[in-house]
Amino acid sequence: MNKIISFILCCLPGAFLRAQAPTDSVPQDYNGLRETVYLQTSKGVYEAGEDLWFKSYAFDAQTLALSDKSRTLFVEMLDGRDSLVWQEKYPMHGGTAEGHIYVDKNLRPGDYRIHAYTRFSFLSDTVMPVYPKVIRVVKDIQDKLAATDTVQNADTVIRLQFFPEGGELVDGLASKVAFKATDGRGMTVSVEGILEENGQVVARLASLHDGMGFFFLTPHKGASYKAVLNDGREFPFCRIRSAGLTLRLGKQTAEYLDFLLSQPETDAPRTVRLVGRMRGMTCCTAEATLHGTLRMRMPVETFMQQGIAEFTLYDEALHPVAERLVYVHPQKKLYIEVKPGKDHYWIREKGTLKVRVTDEEGHPVQANLGLSVFDKAYLNEGAPENLLSYCFLSTEIRGNIHNPAYYFDDKNKDRLEALDLLLLTQGWRRYVWKERNTETDASVFLSDEINGVQTIGTKKGKKEVAGTEQVVQVFGSEGNTEMLLTDTLGRFIIPTEQMERLRGGYVYVKPLLDKDDYKPSVAFEKLFGQADSLRKSRRMYHTYMQPKRQVEREVHPILNVDGSILLSEVTVNADKVRVFRDKFIGRLDSLAQADLNGAWVCQCQKPRYLNDYMGYSHHPACCPYKGERTAPVIGENYELIKYEPVGPDGVWIVTDIQFITYDGPEFTEEELLRMNNIYRTKGYYGKREFYQPDEWERLSSFPDARNTLLWLPNLETDENGEAEVEFYCSDINTGFIGVVEGTDGQGLLGTAQCEFRVTRNK
Repeated sequence: MNKIISFILCCLPGAFLRAQAPTDSVPQDYNGLRETVYLQTSKGVYEAGEDLWFKSYAFDAQTLALSDKSRTLFVEMLDGRDSLVWQEKYPMHGGTAEGHIYVDKNLRPGDYRIHAYTRFSFLSDTVMPVYPKVIRVVKDIQDKLAATDTVQNADTVIRLQFFPEGGELVDGLASKVAFKATDGRGMTVSVEGILEENGQVVARLASLHDGMGFFFLTPHKGASYKAVLNDGREFPFCRIRSAGLTLRLGKQTAEYLDFLLSQPETDAPRTVRLVGRMRGMTCCTAEATLHGTLRMRMPVETFMQQGIAEFTLYDEALHPVAERLVYVHPQKKLYIEVKPGKDHYWIREKGTLKVRVTDEEGHPVQANLGLSVFDKAYLNEGAPENLLSYCFLSTEIRGNIHNPAYYFDDKNKDRLEALDLLLLTQGWRRYVWKERNTETDASVFLSDEINGVQTIGTKKGKKEVAGTEQVVQVFGSEGNTEMLLTDTLGRFIIPTEQMERLRGGYVYVKPLLDKDDYKPSVAFEKLFGQADSLRKSRRMYHTYMQPKRQVEREVHPILNVDGSILLSEVTVNADKVRVFRDKFIGRLDSLAQADLNGAWVCQCQKPRYLNDYMGYSHHPACCPYKGERTAPVIGENYELIKYEPVGPDGVWIVTDIQFITYDGPEFTEEELLRMNNIYRTKGYYGKREFYQPDEWERLSSFPDARNTLLWLPNLETDENGEAEVEFYCSDINTGFIGVVEGTDGQGLLGTAQCEFRVTRNK
C-alpha cells in the first residue's frame, strides 16, 4: 500500500507547516476494478497458414501485480476492414493465459489487430480507449524481404502545435513551451525555425526528438506572435490568458520534484493544492497559499513504482487548473539477461539460451517469463511495442505513439529527456478531468462463466413444468458430457472449471424435456456481441514506426517448403467433402446418416431405384419389395423418379427422372443441431502444443523450414534468478532473435533480447 503524504506550504519556498489528512473533496481515484492485459506473441509477422502463439498477462491496473480476479481471456482478431477473422476464449490461471491462433491461409496480406481482454479490463464505458496488438500477415516472407520501403526526404510540415507546460500561457509569467511537428499523415517531422513577437525573434525552434522540442518564453497578452520555419512557412502560436496561474517542473532528482507555481503579482492570494497520482492512486498532496511565486517540493519516494506520475493543481474551489506529467523511477524494473550458448550455430545444431533475472539492486528474482526464438525477418518493425512500453506508457497517455519502445531501451542515452518531451506534447490531459467520473462509474458486464436460460412452451394437455428446477445435458467438442441443474426460472451457469473439462471450442447444451411436448429451447448471453458493439464506439490507439525509419532487412535464402504445423481440424476443402469443426458435430452427422432420413433402395431389377429421397418418391415396381429395403451406399449409382398427380382424376405421371451417384444427405452444422434440439456457444478453445523436433527427428532427411525455433510461454527462473533452455536449429541459415518478457508477479516488469546466427556447414 502506498503511503500518502499530505502537507501545507506557505509562500516561502519549501517551508513546512503541518501534516494534513487527504480531503474527501479532492476528486476520487479510479474504482480499482480494472485490469491491464498485455499480449505477447511468438513473433510479429506471420505467413498465411501459420500458427500464432501467444501469452497474456492480466495485471492489476494500479499496482501492475499479476491479477487473479479473471478466469477467462477473450481474444478477437480483426483485419483492416474491422472484420472478425478469429474469436475465441481461453482459460486464465494466476493472471496469465497461453493460447494459439490459426492464421488462415486465405487471409489477405496486411496489418491485423488482436484485442485481448478480461471482464475487468473491458468495462461498460465508452471513454477508455482500446490498445490492440498489431501483427502483420504476408503470403510469403520473401515478399516482405524483397519489398523495400521508399526512403523519402523529410515530409512537409502540415501541423505545428505548441504545448505550454502545465496547460496555459499567462501574461507576464515565464513558461516552458513544448512543440511538435507532423506531416499530412500524422508522422513526426523535424523542424527548425523561430518564434517572433511583434516581428522580433524571441525563441529558436529546433526539434530534439521525433519532431518535438521546447523553448522558454515570457508571453505578453497584447503582443502578436507567429512561428516561422526555415523554409518561410508561418504557423500561429497558442492563446495567452490575461490571468491565471502556471505550473512548471523546476528540477527533478531521484529524491524529489521541485515545482514552481506562479500567478500575476496583482492577483489576490489563493489557496492551491497539488496532488500527485500514479495510475489512479493518490501518492502525495501539498496545500499552500499562493501569492506571486511558490516552490513546492514533492518527494519521489511516495511513488512506489516506475511510471507516469500525474500532478494536478487545484484552485480554492478544487477545480483543476493545471497538470504536469513526470516520469519517475525508470530503474524500478526487472533486469533480464538472455545469452545464447554461441554466437553462431550450424543448421540443425542443438542450441541453448541462458536467462538471468535480477532487480535494480542486483538481487536474483524468481520471474514468470515468456520466451520466443524466431527468424529476424519476422520482426514487425512497424509496431515497436514491448511489455514495458505498453504498461508504462502506451496505455497511460492518449493518442498514437511513435516508437514507444525507444524510451525503454537503455542504449538510447537521451531516452528520458525525449520521454519528458513526449509527456509535454502528448500527455496534457485536461479533457480527462471531465471523463474521470465516467471511468469511475464503469461496471463489469462480461462474465468468466457461460450464462444461459432454458425456456419452455408446454404443449396443451401436458403437465406444466415451468417454475421447477430442470436438468440439461452439457457436451464438450469431444462428446464428453455432464449434467447441469437450472434454477426455477430456467437459468443456469456453466462454471469455468466445467468449461475447462469440456475444453475444445464449443460447449453444447441439450434440454432433456421432450421436444414435441414441452418445446424447450436454450439461449446464451451474447458476451462477444456486447463487447464488439462497445469496442466500436471507443477510440483506438496504436504504436507505429515511420516506414523511412524502419531497418532494411537482409534477404536470406529460405527453403521453399511449407514448415508450418497445421491444426488437425483445419481441412482443405474439396468438392463433395463435408468439413466439421469437432468430433461432437461429426457424431451427430453419423447418427443422421444412419437414420437415412427415410431413404431406401429396393431389390428389384436394374436400374436400382433410390426411393423416398430428397423429394423423389419410389417406383411402383418396388412396392412388392418393401420387406427387402437396404441402405443406400455412398459412391453407388442410383435412379431417382418423381410422380405427381395431374387432371381431375388425380392420375399420377412421371414428371422427373434423375441419375445420381449417392453422396449421402449433407447436413449443415445448424441443421444437425436443430434436428437434435441442441444449442451451442463458445467455450474454451482447445489446447495446442508448440512443435519442437526431438533428437531423432532432427536427423531426418525431410527439410526443416521452421522459422520459430522456440516458444516457451511458461518459463520460470529458479531461486538464483536463472533458467536454461534448449532448442534445435532448423535448415534456415539466417539471423535469429530471442525475445524474453515477463514479471515477478508483484509489479516489476522486464524485457530483453539476444541475437545469434545459423549457418550451413561448409
